[in-house]
Amino acid sequence: MSVTHRSLSIAPEGSSFGSLDSTTGLPSTSGLTFISIPCERDPIVIYGEPIASERNDARDGSYGLPPEPDTVFSSGSRVRRRTGQVNLRLDLTSIGSTPDNYDTNYLGYLLGAGFQTAKHTITSDTPSAVGSNNLFTPTLTNTDYSIGALLGCNIAGRAEYTAVTDNDESGDIAISPALSNLQTSTTLRALQTWYPGSRAQTGNKVDSVAFQVEGVDFKTICFGCVLETVSISLDNGRVMADLTYQSACIQDDHASAVAPVEPTYNAGSPPFFRGSYVVVSSASPTSLTNATAGDKLARTALDCEDFTLTITNTLTPLGHSNSILAMSEMEISDVDVELTLTLSSPSTTLNSDYFNRKIRQVLVGTGPVDDGKGCAFMIPAAYLTNDPSQYDVSGNDIVRQTLTYKQSRFGGDVAETGAANSPVRIGLGV
Repeated sequence: MSVTHRSLSIAPEGSSFGSLDSTTGLPSTSGLTFISIPCERDPIVIYGEPIASERNDARDGSYGLPPEPDTVFSSGSRVRRRTGQVNLRLDLTSIGSTPDNYDTNYLGYLLGAGFQTAKHTITSDTPSAVGSNNLFTPTLTNTDYSIGALLGCNIAGRAEYTAVTDNDESGDIAISPALSNLQTSTTLRALQTWYPGSRAQTGNKVDSVAFQVEGVDFKTICFGCVLETVSISLDNGRVMADLTYQSACIQDDHASAVAPVEPTYNAGSPPFFRGSYVVVSSASPTSLTNATAGDKLARTALDCEDFTLTITNTLTPLGHSNSILAMSEMEISDVDVELTLTLSSPSTTLNSDYFNRKIRQVLVGTGPVDDGKGCAFMIPAAYLTNDPSQYDVSGNDIVRQTLTYKQSRFGGDVAETGAANSPVRIGLGV
């Protein structure tokens, strides 16, 4: 068989990193329920490389010796084992009107392997009263809003996004950055939000995952996978995610291969960088201190034509000799965030931000936003790593401005649980 039609499926491992069988101590797919991912075909390959110790023994001539594979024995034979990266590329098509979360969805599994998640207990609401573009009285219960989690809405036909900074400011909901024109007729849409932990939550994630590559005559399973990098970019306006996972153990099971599995598609909509805004806060958020009231910052919309967002987890194995995995877990020991915006119309408001060490909230929105639709990316406290007054005039068409942001400490949420005060957030509509 020479045809390489192939699929990539995912399953959460729950509390069992590496999916070790309690009897054999070896990775097993028993108890794992895989969902086929609608990802691009090309990055799907037979992943990993074997790990071995080279033999440099004394010898009486010019020859070599076979290396010693780094593995365990089972029934007197070495167990095959590779380690390495799993790479995939897909868009972030949202879940649609049902269900109301991504907890058993492939996107939830993919993001949960590197981040924690927070959810509002509502899917939508309308304000019963509006105090400002940063403050409103909810129709539903104020505690239905999760501090730090994102919200979306349509205003004048465009998608706008913000985050909850306080769900009980005298019974009102405080949000930042501001919406452009919040009214009692505005329908606010909840977004499930993924975030790296900070403070006491540092290093936490939802679950490690297992991947399964399938095709006619070949099957490979990757156990103990944790998200190392997510890179967001545009493909003719469509928001694409390139994800890289580190796997503790990769094994082949070609003998049980049957065929590729048709992907399970979400019923929402792929996010496009259209009909939406990129906004920065007009003032600095609370950063190196903790706010006693939720930040409520005005917004400045930017003329942004392109963006890239890369979040990189530093993964540190918790090494041990107990199993073939050579580790009990992969700890997320650090997180780095870089957001690059390309403006087609330079913002003079930002020209001195680098030299003034100015921190701003930055939020990138996409369209559409509706029931089960919407996608946004937020750095609640961001600083520039380049001089924005150094315009790009290298082309023959227009002057451009490049802004490169990193995450700083954020303290503008009045909570230390859930997504509150997290350094970067990814939101998807429910």
